Amino acid sequence: MEIANIFWRNIKWRLQNPLTVIMTLLQPLIWLLLYSTVFNADFTGISSGSYTGFILPGILVLVIFASSGSSGVINYIMKTKGSFYRIQISPVKRSSIILGHILDSAVLSYLEIAVLFIISFFLSAKLSLEISDFIPLIILFFLVIFFISSFSYTLSLILPDENIFFVIINTFVLPIFFVSTALIPYESISSGYKTVVLLNPFTHVINSVRNIILENTTDWGIFINSAGIMLVLCILSFLLSVYYLNKSSNNI
Repeated sequence: MEIANIFWRNIKWRLQNPLTVIMTLLQPLIWLLLYSTVFNADFTGISSGSYTGFILPGILVLVIFASSGSSGVINYIMKTKGSFYRIQISPVKRSSIILGHILDSAVLSYLEIAVLFIISFFLSAKLSLEISDFIPLIILFFLVIFFISSFSYTLSLILPDENIFFVIINTFVLPIFFVSTALIPYESISSGYKTVVLLNPFTHVINSVRNIILENTTDWGIFINSAGIMLVLCILSFLLSVYYLNKSSNNI
């Protein structure tokens, strides 16, 4: 019940501020349209046969970065209005507060992912999806949402204001996105960067999503590897956010 209350409070804030939904979707949408148009001719030899379909998994992860990564800004707005401190002194479990926050990010992210899927069909993305394929996709996306939103929540507890918060988020998001297989096949990446790309956990997520939506099959080895990595990151980031929320509550 506590989680549901926190979740509904965040959803009401979203409904009162619809611009936050539009802005987090806008950048990935522009990138999907831009890259699928500009670079389509340069990657005609990719195995998927459609560059739009090839970059879609990376753009879907990017939209999670945008929606879940910026979700911590809600805390700064609540601090200004004083509602955040009322939550801190309430008997609500710290874990419930964070889980409610994560569920809000999940709803927003899944909504925007659905929009991008629909738009990709109009861009002639050659996807091979069956109903059963959505189960591993939903699991992978949720793990990414969980990690990014809990990490974002932690940053909002540590950093003094939202300006620094956005600087930190933007500093890390784009390098993580570009140093992956989001836009370029692994075989086309120069040898000096291949190790770095493989060390990027989101490379494995993107590869797994690409395998599911383009190959009409699930490579369970890739899926378990990427899901396992993200699960570890989820646990660490969640424990970190609980720790800092408890610490901020004790300092009141």
